[in-house]
This record gives sequence, structure tokens and C-alpha cells, in this order.
Amino acid sequence: MAHKRALCFSMMALTLGINAGFAQTGTKTSPEQLLRDGIAFYSEGKFSETIGVLRRVPSGAGHYPEALYWISLAEISSGDYEQALLDLDALAKADPRGRWVEEIPYHRGRSLFYLARYEEAFLILKNYTDRPDEKALSRKDSAYYWMGECLLALGQLDSAANAFSVVVEKYPSSAKYEASSYRLELINQKKIEAELLSILKWTHEESLKTLEEYQTREKTYDQAIAAYQRRLSGTEENGLTEPERVGLYRDRLEAAEQRIAGLEASLAEANAALIELRGSGVRSSGSGSPSSSLDDTERTLKLLEIKAAALELSNALNNRLRTLGGER
Repeated sequence: MAHKRALCFSMMALTLGINAGFAQTGTKTSPEQLLRDGIAFYSEGKFSETIGVLRRVPSGAGHYPEALYWISLAEISSGDYEQALLDLDALAKADPRGRWVEEIPYHRGRSLFYLARYEEAFLILKNYTDRPDEKALSRKDSAYYWMGECLLALGQLDSAANAFSVVVEKYPSSAKYEASSYRLELINQKKIEAELLSILKWTHEESLKTLEEYQTREKTYDQAIAAYQRRLSGTEENGLTEPERVGLYRDRLEAAEQRIAGLEASLAEANAALIELRGSGVRSSGSGSPSSSLDDTERTLKLLEIKAAALELSNALNNRLRTLGGER
């Protein structure tokens, strides 16, 4: 009998223990514990686990706004920027006067930057830094850094440098100090590169201009030389062909020869007249009137000049004909 009672007692204890275990397993985790677990996962870089745990916080719980805040940070860290913007909006609606609302513009600006919406991001961050309240100061240095990143992405190098300089000069202990210093060096390098490119472009344009001017002058010189050569070779003789030019020069030669023949005839007549005058007793020197002597001398010189001109013309035309014959 005693044995049966002991067995019965053992079975009851085992049953109670199992029921107690089931009761403990089925107990829900508190929102506060979920929040602690989510933040712990976030600090370990386990962003998916962070989001999964914090999504279990009920929307009516007091820790729900804070859970949304850490969910948004985990989404930004994991690259889900669109969803982060949605959860930041939900946070603003869930607790419009809460402690986390002050940081919403900063995180929205970061998310918009990563979505390449640089102008929107810059305006939100600028409004954040322009706020006079002290609550925003904890993120102000980082906000200036992201403003600089937005301006840099928009190609506004000088304005970006001003934003990064604020971090370097006013917040030397900021976590963004080194990154801002690096960005300033990068901007200076970009400016130098831009100046070099401008100089190279100007040099290239000047080189092209000089080359064009040289080619134009060369072409002009070539045309002038060709014209001069044509003038020397007689190719400008009214556009005549070479056979026509040869015929023209032969006609000119015949006319010149006729002129020479006329000059020589005139010379012969002058010589005959001079002999006749001398046979009549007129002398070019000695006795006789001075005027008669002077007339004879002038006539003789004139005849010699006519003969020299005729010979020179004859030689020039003969040389020209020989040149044309060689060119053929």
C-alpha cells in the first residue's frame, strides 16, 4: 500500500513539473526584453536579427517608438533605405514629441543621400544643422559631413569644401574628422586636375589654331609659288596650251625679227647718209662748224643705241624659244 502511495506521489510530481515547464515555455517575452535583445543584436552588427526581434514589439507598447528607431538604423546599415524612410515616418507619427524625433531629419538625410536624392538630402540636413536647439548638436558634426557629401556628389566643390571644413575646424574630436580631412584633400586634387585639364584644353585649342594658321599660310605660300612658277613658265598666257604658247612666241619672234630688220635698214641708211656727208667735206672733228661736229656725234651714238637694242631683243627672244623647246 505504501509502495502504491509512493508511486502515485512520484507520478503527480512529474506531471506538475512538466506542466510547469510548458507554462514557462509559453510565456511571452516582454517588450522591454525584446528591445534589449534587438539593441544587443544591432551592436553585434546582426541587423537582420535586430529587425526581426524588434518587429515583435507591439505597436501599443511604450517601447514601440524606440523599437522603430533602432529598426530604422538597422535598415540603413543593411542598405534598405526605402524601408528605413517608411519606418522613420512611422516613428514621427507614433511619437511626434518623443526623444527620437529630433534625430529623424539626420537619418532621413543619410537615407536620401544613399538613394542619390542629393538635393533633398542636403536641404533636410541643412535645416537640421540650422536648428538652434541643443538637442541636435550630438549629430551636427556628422550632418555637416553628409552635407559635404551631397554637395560633392552634385559637383559643387567649393561649397562641399566649406562643409567639410566646418567639421575639421569646429569638431576636431568628431568621428567624421578624418573622413572630412580626406575629402578636403580629394577636392583640392580635383581642383588641380580641373586646372590641368583646362590648361591642356587651352593648349590643345591653341595648337589646333596654330596648326590651322600654319596650314593656311602654307597653302597661301604654295599658291603664291605656283603662281610665280606659272608666271615664269608662261602658263598664264591667257590660258593657252603649251603648243599655242609656242606658236604665240614664234609670232612674236617674227614680229621682232621684222622690227630688227627695219632697225638695221634704218641703221644702214644712217650710215650711208653719214658717209655721204663726210664725202661732201663734213668732218666729225677738226675744221668745220662746232654744230655740224656735234650733230654727227649724236647721230652716231643714236645709231649705236638702236643697234644694241635690236641685238638685245633678238637674244632675249631666241633664249625664250630655246627654253620653251626644252620644256616640251
